[in-house]
Amino acid sequence: MGKPDHSNTSDKKPHYLGHRSRLKERFQSAPGALPDYELLELFLGWLYPRKDVKPLAKELLEEYGSLWSVFHNPKNSPCAVGFLCVRELCRRLIIKEIQGRPLLNSLSKVLEYCHLTMGHLTYETFHLFFLDRKNFLIQEESFQKGTLDEVALYPRNVMARALEVNAAGLILVHNHPSGDPTPSKSDVLLTQHLVEVLGPFKIQVLDHLIIGKYAHFSFREQNILFKKTNP
Repeated sequence: MGKPDHSNTSDKKPHYLGHRSRLKERFQSAPGALPDYELLELFLGWLYPRKDVKPLAKELLEEYGSLWSVFHNPKNSPCAVGFLCVRELCRRLIIKEIQGRPLLNSLSKVLEYCHLTMGHLTYETFHLFFLDRKNFLIQEESFQKGTLDEVALYPRNVMARALEVNAAGLILVHNHPSGDPTPSKSDVLLTQHLVEVLGPFKIQVLDHLIIGKYAHFSFREQNILFKKTNP
């Protein structure tokens, strides 16, 4: 009696493994050529090595609308930990680059970092970059968390922290969950108040950045950082 033939059952590899190998080869030869769903599929393949993840990649993009949203709003996603891990890796890589150069010469990296950490939030929050006399980063801190459209920041608390870390300057950053980075009157007044409070201690407000979903506003770039506002 002959042995049963299992060649078409247990020895047969899942069809998606060959597809995944070809996808890796394409990515290695031309990373920028892959469409979003294939790039996401490649990433998901490492999270789920024994699963065909192509349908999941397409489902996530359809649900969240874009690759950016998939990685920034993963709370209800089955891959939430993986997406958060990627974001945290990116955050650490960017902050490492920021630490090695004067921040005023690296505002593009500061903006990249802030869009990554704040651009997706549904509430307002303030970040402060405390700098030394050569504009190198001493400390970066999330200073305050607020509501959908408002957050309270107290200049005297900022002053106390700046003195504590021996800062010579700072860059103030906050987000607008609405997506529109246009400064409000209260944003302008807060900036001016900070300048007035920190000035006697020779601590400069070097910029105030407002982060929207896809854009930003810089008080320094617009040359309004030190303008006095009318009461």
